[in-house]
Amino acid sequence: METSYQPRHLQEKSAGFHELFFDLIFVYAMQKMAHVILNVHGGTISSELFLKYIIMSVFLWILWSHQTFYTNRFGETTTKDVIFMMFNLFVLVFLSNSLYPDFEKTFFPFFLCIGILYLSISIQYSLHLNKTKHKSDYKTCQAFAIVALIVAILSLVSLVLPKSIHYIPGFLGLFIASTGLIPYRKYLYQSPVNLSHLVERFSLLTIIIFGEVLVGLTSIFSIEHFNYIYIFQFLIVVSLFGTYWLVTESHINLHQTTIGFQLVYTHLLINIALGILNAAVIFSDSHQLSSKFEICMMHGSILLFYIGVWINTTYFHKELKNIKYIIIGAILLVLSFIISMFFNGYQDVMIISIAIANTLVMLLYYKNIKKRTKSVIK
Repeated sequence: METSYQPRHLQEKSAGFHELFFDLIFVYAMQKMAHVILNVHGGTISSELFLKYIIMSVFLWILWSHQTFYTNRFGETTTKDVIFMMFNLFVLVFLSNSLYPDFEKTFFPFFLCIGILYLSISIQYSLHLNKTKHKSDYKTCQAFAIVALIVAILSLVSLVLPKSIHYIPGFLGLFIASTGLIPYRKYLYQSPVNLSHLVERFSLLTIIIFGEVLVGLTSIFSIEHFNYIYIFQFLIVVSLFGTYWLVTESHINLHQTTIGFQLVYTHLLINIALGILNAAVIFSDSHQLSSKFEICMMHGSILLFYIGVWINTTYFHKELKNIKYIIIGAILLVLSFIISMFFNGYQDVMIISIAIANTLVMLLYYKNIKKRTKSVIK
């Protein structure tokens, strides 16, 4: 007979040092991928390169999420869990250093590492099966183990197939990794994530990525030849970070039952956006991009970032769910795009307009928190 247990969203759990260490290397892999794949040719980045970057980002992101879901639901700071995490970290380092602009050259080491990592994740879930005390936990653990094993097999099989068809099992694995858990949603809802811990993991990972973007930005600053535009470039990153900080720390209701899938995909959008923004900022300083493409790349990445933030409105406290902030934010970004296009060729105008739009969006969310604080006091 099953005994009742405390729901995960009421349990206290914080990110361990081994998790944060793993996140550092994961961010290195994501940013290395953006720098290697997103190359400029003739003032633009081809749609083919963007597609490769997005596909590989999705593969890595889903993998990180499956590992994080294990740590969130079942993981503890035990010798076994730490060893698995360090092993995965070791493989991830090799994957990071095996990325090339030529995808054929990247294919073998990438899918070899993906196969090994998913096999490791499958083993972790499988080893925990006998420790589960509830049917929903058992089914959830079993589902993740099966999906991870299938993805591992498909990834490794793709390595021995002819070049003409070796992409098929690889991309089929990506599809299964993304959708394979849907049939088990009933049990996943009965075995909810610890939302507080999950939000902490996503937010810490995103903060590290923001740090990478800031490092990329500061690399183009010059003390000898200071330019006023540096202030607005810095403001773009800081205002995006401020918006993310305000939303994550003060708007999300951490005491709710969820399976966490939405949080996975919204943060995928956010972090792909930051990777593209980082590349756009670096390329803009060297004037490798055509002015129109740069405007589209900057605004497109920022829009993608905001879409990720806006979708998470469903997680907000009821009194903070204000649709008008989404509408105002979208209008501000559209106005910035129109102004930038009108003054096409004047890069400073684009940077200033984006910085102002982002800052106003951040202030909107700050104002929203202040309103809630006043209502609570009353």
